[in-house]
Amino acid sequence: MKMKIASSGILIVIGGIILSMSITQLLLTMIIEQISWFADSGVKGILAFLLVYVIFGILVIPASFHKYLSGILFGFSLGVMIAWIGSMVAAIIPFLLAKRWLNPFAQKLLDNNPKLKGLEKAITSDKWKTVALARVSLIIPYGILNYAFGATEIKLKDYIIGNFAMIVPSVMYVWWGSQTRIIAGAIETKEKGLSYTISIILSFILTIWLVVRSRKISKNLAAFENE
Repeated sequence: MKMKIASSGILIVIGGIILSMSITQLLLTMIIEQISWFADSGVKGILAFLLVYVIFGILVIPASFHKYLSGILFGFSLGVMIAWIGSMVAAIIPFLLAKRWLNPFAQKLLDNNPKLKGLEKAITSDKWKTVALARVSLIIPYGILNYAFGATEIKLKDYIIGNFAMIVPSVMYVWWGSQTRIIAGAIETKEKGLSYTISIILSFILTIWLVVRSRKISKNLAAFENE
């Protein structure tokens, strides 16, 4: 059972990456000029992209897609910051909606998903640490977690603190997006030099660590589920 959960978590991560790459490549071909507007319009373009990011988060569209797209549009360094800020804001709004008006919907998510039930039990003891580990592991999709956490006992403060861990998947997906940007030549890149090389190496290390950590976290969630 534990191995099954671990394997499914890793498959979700890989599937999200493949889906993001496929969708984004299609979008690059179909609407390249419109996509370039975000990168070419300075602060206005960044704010517009963040707005779209938040809307995607509310609609439970896979976060891997907009993180990946952020890397294509803005490159690695700026893309990471934009993706992280966007994911933070887009996580808070559904959480608050679930706390106030959409609690029955969020509660139904918890009741129908065994992995989420384990998460609910873990929240009572580990609070923000559980949020952080869930965000890093990517076992449960980002959009679903946003609403599901709203049905638990966790406070907004602990939820926000735990969400800082989303910098890890942001780095991973944005790096892949920035590589697509470089290889495809869709938008001219400006990252050069030692710092960029170091960033790439660190991204590889983080990706490997992420997969290993996902297996460990999935075992912990399975343990809570069986208690």
